[in-house]
Amino acid sequence: MNRGTAWTRDLTLGVRFAVTGGRRGWTRTVLTAVGVGLGVSLLLFAASVPSLLQGRDTRASARLADLSEAKRSGHSFLFVRTSTLYREDTVSGVVFQPDGDRAPAPPGLTELPAPGEMAVSPALAVLLDSPRGELLRDRLPYKVGATIGDRGLTGPAELRYYAGSPTPLDESADGRSDHFGGTQERDPMSAVLLLIIVMACVALLLPVAVFIGTAVRFGGEQRDRRLAALRLVGADQAMTRRIAAGESLCGALLGLAAAPGCSRSCVDSRAP
Repeated sequence: MNRGTAWTRDLTLGVRFAVTGGRRGWTRTVLTAVGVGLGVSLLLFAASVPSLLQGRDTRASARLADLSEAKRSGHSFLFVRTSTLYREDTVSGVVFQPDGDRAPAPPGLTELPAPGEMAVSPALAVLLDSPRGELLRDRLPYKVGATIGDRGLTGPAELRYYAGSPTPLDESADGRSDHFGGTQERDPMSAVLLLIIVMACVALLLPVAVFIGTAVRFGGEQRDRRLAALRLVGADQAMTRRIAAGESLCGALLGLAAAPGCSRSCVDSRAP
C-alpha cells in the first residue's frame, strides 16, 4: 500500500470515529467545529475590513459633485452642501438647483428632486416618521418624494437627503457642476491605529484558540482508549497519529464550511 493510500485510509477512519463515537464524540466534533468556525469567521471579517473601507470611500467619492469650473448648460446644476446635528446624529444633505432639464442625478437616484421635494435615506425616512424626528421635520422643510438607493449611501444607518431648492440659488451656492464623481481627501491610516487593530484581532483570537483546545480535549479519555486499542491490534505510531488527526479534521472541516456564511452575514449587516 503506497503512502498516499495509507494517509487517506487513516484519515477516513479517524473521521468515522469522530461521527460514530457516541455522544461524547459528537460533542467534541461540534465544539471543535464551533471554535474553528468562530476563528475563521473572525479572520475573514478582518480581511474584509480594507475592502469595506475602500467600498465606502468609493461610494462617498462617486456622489460628490465635481468642484471643477463648469459652464452653465442643460447638464449643469448649482448645489449647496448642508449638515446639521440632531440629537448627537449628523444629518447631511445637498440642495440642488438644475440649470436645465438634463442635469444628472446623484448615485442612488434616477433624477434630481423637484423644487421643494427631497429624497432621503431609509434610516432618515424611519427617523422622520417616528415621534423622535418631530423637531427634525421642522429643520427639513421639504416633502419626501423618493428614497436614496444603496449606491448613494456609505452605510445602512446613514442619515442623508437630497433636496430641490424651492428658491433660486446664487452666491450662496457652493458651486456649479455638471457631473458627479469628485474626489475627497482621506488621511492615511496611522501606524498606531493599525497596531491597535492587529492587537484587537490577536486578543479576539486567543479565547477562540483556548476554546478549540478545550473542545479537542473533551472526551479525551475515550479517544485515548480507542487509540490504545488500535495500537494493540497492530497499528503503528504514525498510523495512530493520522487517525487522531482525522478525528480533529472532521470538526475543522465542518467549521470551515460554516464560517463563510457567518462572515458574509456579518459583512452584509455593515455594508449596503
